[in-house]
Amino acid sequence: MENGEIIPLTAEQSDRLAVLFDAYGDRLVRFAYSRLCGTRMGNGEAWALAEDVVQSMWVRVARSGATDVLGHPEWSETEIRKVLFVRVKREIAEHFALMRSSETVVDWTEPATCNTLCPLLPNQCAWVDLPDYLARMVAALPEREREALLLKLDGMPHTAMGERLGCSASTADRLAKTAILLLQIDNPELSCSPVDMESLPEWEQRALAARSAAQREVLLRLDDVARGALLLSPEVPTRDIAKRLGVSRERVMGATVCAPVLRALGAADMERAA
Repeated sequence: MENGEIIPLTAEQSDRLAVLFDAYGDRLVRFAYSRLCGTRMGNGEAWALAEDVVQSMWVRVARSGATDVLGHPEWSETEIRKVLFVRVKREIAEHFALMRSSETVVDWTEPATCNTLCPLLPNQCAWVDLPDYLARMVAALPEREREALLLKLDGMPHTAMGERLGCSASTADRLAKTAILLLQIDNPELSCSPVDMESLPEWEQRALAARSAAQREVLLRLDDVARGALLLSPEVPTRDIAKRLGVSRERVMGATVCAPVLRALGAADMERAA
């Protein structure tokens, strides 16, 4: 907390923060300590750092106000516990990410820096403010997918995500995963390195050969399920695609909804993907 900082909370939020602190404060410190004991720290140093990271987590919760656990009294104990423990893991990860960067402040507006360090953090970029270049990518997403992704990145349970979005928990999760896939299709630099086309099954090679060069470049960067679903859609029904790929229909639907974006790719996109 900054010197002299006053965090405005309503009486209800303040009371809820006190209740949560009483219920989980000591448990979270012990949890953080158990995580830090495996990092070659001395017991005293690990305990002191555990207290610091948990305190930092509580400050973030307070700053978030109604957008975090303080604003959701309807959440179950299991959901609250999951969110708080994940937040502690985030604080620990951020601490060590800072240590890995030679104790310097990380410039998250630099794409190369963000893409290198984000995998060190839980859920990739979930626990830092989105850098400018990534925020612009997320802003370009369809509204529901964007909102689902931001809620998921904030650690919100799927049930609560569904309530916020007005859909089921599984649909909320699918919307978030669709957002990630849309980002990968439209921004190839966020995807994996392309696989060797000749290493794929013959049916995939034939389907890829029938696509434009730009589409092929993007498809080769996607995971096996997303690539297979997009190659089979729309000719094959989603239920049959799921059976053929051995995955749930929800997962297939999360990929096939991105087909219009893939079909719209042109030569300029191919140059970006290369």
